[in-house]
Amino acid sequence: MMARLIIISLLLLGLQVPGTVSAQRVRMSYAGTTGFNVPFWLTHEAGLFRKYGLSEELILISGGATNIQALLAGEIQFANAAGSAPIQATLQGADVTIIATSYKLMPYALVVGKDIRSPEDLKGKTIAVSRLGGITEVAGRLAFEKLGLGPKAMTFIQAGPDAPRIAALQSGAVAATLLAPPGLFAAASLGLRVLADLGDLGIQYPTSVNVISRRYLAQNRSAVKKFLMAFAESLRLYKQNKQFAIEVMRKYTKINDQELLSKTHDYFVKNTALMPFTDAAIIKNGLPAGKERERKPTDFFDNSVLEELIKEGFPGVVTR
Repeated sequence: MMARLIIISLLLLGLQVPGTVSAQRVRMSYAGTTGFNVPFWLTHEAGLFRKYGLSEELILISGGATNIQALLAGEIQFANAAGSAPIQATLQGADVTIIATSYKLMPYALVVGKDIRSPEDLKGKTIAVSRLGGITEVAGRLAFEKLGLGPKAMTFIQAGPDAPRIAALQSGAVAATLLAPPGLFAAASLGLRVLADLGDLGIQYPTSVNVISRRYLAQNRSAVKKFLMAFAESLRLYKQNKQFAIEVMRKYTKINDQELLSKTHDYFVKNTALMPFTDAAIIKNGLPAGKERERKPTDFFDNSVLEELIKEGFPGVVTR
């Protein structure tokens, strides 16, 4: 079924089915299974990396910071992660840069246990995040601001992916967690309650970015260009073929609820960029308090390869 959908999707886009030409081997990672990762997975599943001359190995490395460590160690060449990880790494002197940003809104909600009725009930309790210092902690602190809670109102603990955090919330082991679709919708179906939905606020944030080392960009610019050509194709495919996108999401999230997958696709696709440029404004929003005056936003990203594709008239990458 998946193979058939891939071929049909490529033909609809006017693409050739990938062949067996010699390709440059690269390793790529993704940091989690939230719905904004789908275009990255889809690029792989549709054979678009191979179409543009990359032979990729795709691996899950939980947590943005761990992805950056693997990138700097040369264990991977490309990482798909939340912007908080490369921003923090750059502030600490790491030689990394964001080359594309496909989702630019904060999609997380503060989900609480059944015994929590008001923000006051959260004080002194424990909140689970995927990784300390990661995007879910950033989302939690934004939610605290919205609810009038101080930054130390709750104790943050690191608890990994959505499923164990939802289980901890159900059992009462924690009082709250941060979730984005599809985990957010799954939690709601279990009767867990949303106390604050950051997605309703339209907060701009570099939620889904592609990251490389600046050294790799300097030494392997052609490979980076191939990556972005493939990714640009995938963003069109993601918008044009909902069923294929859902099947890809099903494979990586291990969720079989068709309605939940469909809702997740609809939630993300409307605000996913066809042009994955990184904007200075969203980088400023991603900087820790007080750091926005110390560093220029352009220290954190490099749009030059995407600009090259525009100048060359690459299909689907023609305007901002």
